[in-house]
Formats: sequence, structure tokens, C-alpha cells
Amino acid sequence: MEELQIKPVKTASELRALFNLPAKLYANDPCYVEPLRMDLNSQFNRKKNSFYKHGDIAPYLAYRGRELVGSVIAIHNGLYNDYHKDKTGFFAFFECADDQESANGLLRAGEAWLKGKGHAVVVGPMSFSSETVSPGILIKGFEYPPFLLMAHALPYYARLIEKAGYKKAIDTVAFAMPIQQEMEPRLIRVAETVVKTRHVTVRSLDTKNFWRDAKILFHIYKEAWADNWGFVPPSEDDFLDIVKTLKQIYIPSLVKIAEVNGEPVGWAIALPNINEILIKMNGRLFPTGLFKMLLGYKKIKGLRLWGLGIKPEYRKKGVDVMLYYSTLKEGKRLGYTDGELSWVLETNTAIVNAAHLVKGSEYKRYRIFQKKL
Repeated sequence: MEELQIKPVKTASELRALFNLPAKLYANDPCYVEPLRMDLNSQFNRKKNSFYKHGDIAPYLAYRGRELVGSVIAIHNGLYNDYHKDKTGFFAFFECADDQESANGLLRAGEAWLKGKGHAVVVGPMSFSSETVSPGILIKGFEYPPFLLMAHALPYYARLIEKAGYKKAIDTVAFAMPIQQEMEPRLIRVAETVVKTRHVTVRSLDTKNFWRDAKILFHIYKEAWADNWGFVPPSEDDFLDIVKTLKQIYIPSLVKIAEVNGEPVGWAIALPNINEILIKMNGRLFPTGLFKMLLGYKKIKGLRLWGLGIKPEYRKKGVDVMLYYSTLKEGKRLGYTDGELSWVLETNTAIVNAAHLVKGSEYKRYRIFQKKL
């Protein structure tokens, strides 16, 4: 076996090599969906991505001789550590051949950089922000293509990370939800009761006041997710950057805002699963990808519940039921058939129970790892 070399990414060509590596590793995996290259370029653009106002990254590549065999990115997130009064660093973009020495070398390089930043623990895989591509390594459900913004992995990745000294931090779960089947009668009864007795109403996003509603989503999000594991409140710029991206694919009637006596108290956003198109595009819009995107958009059958948040004081009052009910009803009206409720923490019993109420079944599981430095 040729000598292993771990190199920091310093040039544009090395960054392109990092982007190109997954397609090589997943060449025989029919479920792999290559991200759009334009999205990757935006994520790594220090002038355009607001993450770099409070964070930094250190990408590394692993070579066997001249052959590229792995990648990882160490992440310093100043907002996270300021919020949690913590010293936690992260890693992301872990891709590797089934080669333990390469995995060890990559992860140790990232750990050394994070230790130099003063971090005491490393957690991952985590993306630059948890609101973009889902955290964790897939450990169950390899036979299914990922839904929009959900991660995919090769079956041996978790083993490589564990043998590099990492232990489980927490698992997240994805539930499959058939949309066209009859709704659970109890869900309908509870929704009807909540409307009559709790004065909860649900409206769709107002496209004429898009940015007003986007800021409503932001403020609810900060309160609703504050106690979640690993949460870090994004800056308003961070959140609105995400909204700008989602604005390209969202459906206004599937952005639901719950109100009590006219006050916004919760929201749910379901997004069409454009991975059904991206899986055929090899990460590029041109020359034919844009045509495929436009042609395939109306044929999408999948819908992912991307996010849901309720102000703490309005929980256990039926607001969640109203959001699930109205989202499912609209998804069914629009003709979607395959739903996914995902990035659900295994410890979030309220959402797990709600998933069962809407006839969801666990079909994927992701693991987030941690290691003391």
C-alpha cells in the first residue's frame, strides 16, 4: 500500500478535488445524490456565506500516492460556543475509502486544528449550520435515496469513525409518511376540537409580505428550538440566507404559520423533494440540468417536512396537531404521495409520538459522534 499523505486544502483546484471525491466513492451506489456544484461553491464562498462572519473551517484531503481517498473539514463555530459557553468544535464532509489509516489521519488532522482553536470536544458530522444539510452519519436505511437536504453515506463510514475513537452522542430518526392514505381519525378529531376551543388558526405564507413572514419564522425558530440538543441560534442574516435558498423551491401553501388570536406561535415548512431530479443531474445545472429541473419539478412525488417550531408556552395545546393536519391535507390536495418527517432527535418523544399519529414509520437513522480532545 502506498504511503498516506494528509494535506490541507489551499487552492481552488484542491477544493474542486474535495467536491469531486464523493462521486468517485459512491460510483456504485444508486442512492447517491450529488449536490449542485453551484450550492457547494456558495457554501465555501467567504464573501457570500454569512457563516464566515462568526466561524472558520479547515478542509483536509487524504492521498495514497497520487490517488485521492478521503476528505474532512474541521469547523469552528463561534456562535455555538458563545451560546453554550462551550469549547466544542465540529467536523463535516467526511468521505473516505474503506481505509482506517486514512480515516484516522483525516480526523486527527481536523482534531489538531480544533485543539489549536481552544476546543476540548469534537462533534460530527455536522454541517456549517444545522439548518442546511442534515447532521450525522447514516446507519440505517442505505437502500433509500435521501430526501432533500438529508445526508447519505456508505455503510462502513460509521465503523471508520468509531474506530478513530469516537462514541455516539445522539441519533436522529427519519419517518416515512404516506400522504395519500386516509388520515388517522384521531388526528382529524383533535384538529377540529383545537380550532373550536383553543382559537388556533393556520395560514399559509403571504407571498406579498414574504420577508415579513420570513422574520416571523426566524423569531419563532429561536424560541422553539432553544432547548434542542446541539442548537445554536443563527443570526438573522444566517437564517435569511437559508430562506433565500429555499425560496427557489418552496410552495407558499406548504409554509404554514399557526396563530392564536392573531399572534404567530408556530410554523411548519414542507418542501418538495427535488432530490428526485438532482439524482439524475450529476451536480450540474448546465448544459442539460436546468432543463431536467424544469421538466421534472411537476413530477415530484415526495414531500419533506423540513422544519416545525412552536413557542414553548403554546406547546401541548394542539398547535402541533393543527400544523401536521393542515400540512398533510395540503400535500394530499397537491398530489404528493411520499412524505418524510426527518431530523427528529431520538429523545424528542413529542415529535416521535406525533410521527406515529400521522402514520409515520421509522425507516432511516443517523448517528452524531463525539470525542474528547
